[in-house]
Amino acid sequence: MKEGYFSLVLHAHLPYVRHQEENRLEERWLFEAITETYIPLIWAIEEAEFEESLTISFTPPLMEMLADPMLQERYERYLKLTEDLLSKESETQHDVEEKKLISFYKKRYERIRGTYESCGRNILNRFYKLKERKLITLMTSAATHAFLPYVQTEQAIRSQIREGIACFKKHFGESPLGFWLPECALVQGIDRILVQEGIRYTFVDEHTLLAADPYPEKQSGAPIYSPHGLILFPRHSTLSAKVWSSTSGYPGDVDYREFYRDIGHDREWTYIRKYMHPEGIRIDTGLKYKRITGQTDDKATYQREWAVGKVQSHVEDYLNEIENEVNKYGEQSYPPYHMVAPFDAELFGHWWFEGPEWISALLTKAKGRVYFTTPEEYMHRHYRDFTTSHISFSTWGRDGYGDVWLNERNAFLYRHYHQMERDLTQTLAQISRQIDINIRAQKQMVREWMLAVSSDWAFIMDGQSAAQYAYERFKSHYQRFYYIKELLETEQLTEVEMSQLEADFPFLKDVDESLFLTDHDNYIQTKDAPLIARDSKTILMLSWEFPPMMVGGLARHVFDLSKALVKSGHHIYVITSHIEGYPSYEENKGVHVFRVKGLQPKTHSFFDWVGSLNIAMTQMATQLSRRISFDIIHGHDWLVSVAGKALKQILKRPLLVTIHATEHGRNHGIHNELQFEINQKEWELMYEADRIIVCSQYMKHELQTVFSIPEDKLAMIPNGVEITQVKQHANNMVNKDQRFTIFSVGRVVKEKGFETLIYVAERLRGRGMDVRFVIAGKGPMLNQYRELVHARGMGGVVEFIGFISDDERNAWLTESDVVVFPSLYEPFGIVALEGMAAEKPTIVSDTGGLADIIKHGVNGLKMIPGHVDSLVDQILTLYYHPIKRAELARAGYLDVQTNYQWEKIASQTMLEINQCLSKQIKVLH
Repeated sequence: MKEGYFSLVLHAHLPYVRHQEENRLEERWLFEAITETYIPLIWAIEEAEFEESLTISFTPPLMEMLADPMLQERYERYLKLTEDLLSKESETQHDVEEKKLISFYKKRYERIRGTYESCGRNILNRFYKLKERKLITLMTSAATHAFLPYVQTEQAIRSQIREGIACFKKHFGESPLGFWLPECALVQGIDRILVQEGIRYTFVDEHTLLAADPYPEKQSGAPIYSPHGLILFPRHSTLSAKVWSSTSGYPGDVDYREFYRDIGHDREWTYIRKYMHPEGIRIDTGLKYKRITGQTDDKATYQREWAVGKVQSHVEDYLNEIENEVNKYGEQSYPPYHMVAPFDAELFGHWWFEGPEWISALLTKAKGRVYFTTPEEYMHRHYRDFTTSHISFSTWGRDGYGDVWLNERNAFLYRHYHQMERDLTQTLAQISRQIDINIRAQKQMVREWMLAVSSDWAFIMDGQSAAQYAYERFKSHYQRFYYIKELLETEQLTEVEMSQLEADFPFLKDVDESLFLTDHDNYIQTKDAPLIARDSKTILMLSWEFPPMMVGGLARHVFDLSKALVKSGHHIYVITSHIEGYPSYEENKGVHVFRVKGLQPKTHSFFDWVGSLNIAMTQMATQLSRRISFDIIHGHDWLVSVAGKALKQILKRPLLVTIHATEHGRNHGIHNELQFEINQKEWELMYEADRIIVCSQYMKHELQTVFSIPEDKLAMIPNGVEITQVKQHANNMVNKDQRFTIFSVGRVVKEKGFETLIYVAERLRGRGMDVRFVIAGKGPMLNQYRELVHARGMGGVVEFIGFISDDERNAWLTESDVVVFPSLYEPFGIVALEGMAAEKPTIVSDTGGLADIIKHGVNGLKMIPGHVDSLVDQILTLYYHPIKRAELARAGYLDVQTNYQWEKIASQTMLEINQCLSKQIKVLH
């Protein structure tokens, strides 16, 4: 069985042309659209009474103008003037055919006035009732119809979208599910914001789907999901062109009314002057007596009966076209074949006078013949059947892309638009006094930006139809924006001036300016600004991992160092990677933490993921710098290399780097292309750094030998440990086994040497010793090690318990008999300090930073890395000599107390920071 569904979608939009002064020519755009399009559409829908058949989008500028009492009064005066002209025409014109038309217009305008008055002068009320009767589905668009792909910042795009939704809710009482993208312009990323704001579907041009990847299974015969779950309904090119095409579309038929012949231009000036613009400009009256006739200036009189007849024949032709499409493609399933024909609403009635009657006849004749539905209803029925594809930038404009809105005639707009965006976010972030008049000024700045970036101005400039007005509107809002900015920053705002600025363009009274603030900006504005001590520093830290993400020891190092610096009176801002379920901004122990998501959060390429994370870090730091003057940038390891180097140039601040480990050290050399690329990033970061901190003498030697870093650029500051945190653990014991327990913890990778423990345990069991090994942590080798334990029959003796929380780790450290860290490579080894802080005898490999911490036989024991017999000897020493165990545990604890406290390490770090700053001062002088 062949099945097909058809959807008719209208997009009702006009730029915001409300002006305080009366008789603006552009204001008539609204009055003409009400008269010729919006009210006749109401008639058409009511006459057809066809449920779930039509979708209409109302933009915020149009909704705000239709509901504006001042414009409503002016429209009534516009109607009255036209009715007066019709009375004059009726008395003075004697041509039989024209008198018939005058009579037609008189009845029509009486009906228009009756409809207008019946809905309390706000025609949105009548559309609301049509929605309640399920005769139409309503949706909205961006706040000022901005061309969203050319808007620069996410905050600005979100503001356009959210304010559009809020305006719709104000006028229609609920949020829409559909959203008309201005000019059907879509680029990846906008779909994510729309979905986050509660939007489920939108419309795109047909070539959007035909160029999608992967190629849609139904081609353009059904909607698809975007990568972020937005449903994209494609325009049916053939059926759309039948209506709107200037060469082959219905509106160009010779019997339809001629748009470009109005009596305002045909009558003698002395006769018509009263009905023209007060400044003596001829304007359209809306009374047009000619039909299109053909390609000639000599137009015949409009024959109303002929036009009505053509409406019927064109409806029949259109229904045949729909049926032909169903015959061709109607075997498609599932979902069934779907055709969407979206149009500018103003085509019907204003440009094509008979258009609303064509819609009425189409809906009436289609009953029982063509299956009409709304995209929203189709979505509810078939959302499970849509496939997902990636889409590229597209519009429904000329050639399918953005040429109309960005070309040699209008390109200059965008450097100003983007500067306004940047200045808007910067100004709002800097205003800490959130008094009423300041808030009003910030809201007005948002309105001025919104009104300036309307896509209409670029469109008009491209078409050169009213280019001077478009330029004046842009220039006006641009100048007003910067005037308010200056008054706000210099605290010269007055109540009288602010009220006048608001009254000039009373658009979106409840606009939300906070969308342009970061989470940190919002936080700061709820607090009294703290006094900053003279010697305190504001430090920007970059780290790819930070609690609760703790892949290795780096996260704990950054957090503990940050907390210690905050205790010393400094201000720490950490930018790190996004973690699902955690806030994008929080204050944690006095540390300001910002979590950012790169543009490729799910890429399979680790290098691409790191690159996009660095871009996001750079953007966030640049935003923060609007209100925070950072003294220095402190980067941790190569994963923040790109951001660290970029921000040094952007912020003009020194770069301090801590290198925790190197790719060369982890792999005992560089063996493949990825390792080489990482090695290069490490070298670039160290080259760019003003100072480099390492956490062990081992690492210092490695950087000098592998990267040829000069000694005077390096500082060795050990890691630290918080003793009180290590000793805090859950009341319930984790180790209920009475056997001699040896505990280890770390990322389960080859370089941690955990495989050695399995063979040591096997050797000890062979000696008849009742011991138990517990290894905590997760990593790529976890399952392999568990399989090895099982294969060698060591279950119950060696346990890989997987990931554990900090409290559980501390409990195991405290309740075990010995802790051991058998690493093959370890730049430092915070875990060794944690074992010592738990007052447990600690065994470590004689390698890397571990070798610096432990003095064999004094505060712990050392083993030869990867050497089974060596570790067996150390464990036997502790197993058979409990007094020795206690002495080493006590010595290790005292060593941690003396040399590895974070307060001391923070003080040493500040010496390096001050050295970087003094070096910068010398350079500046």
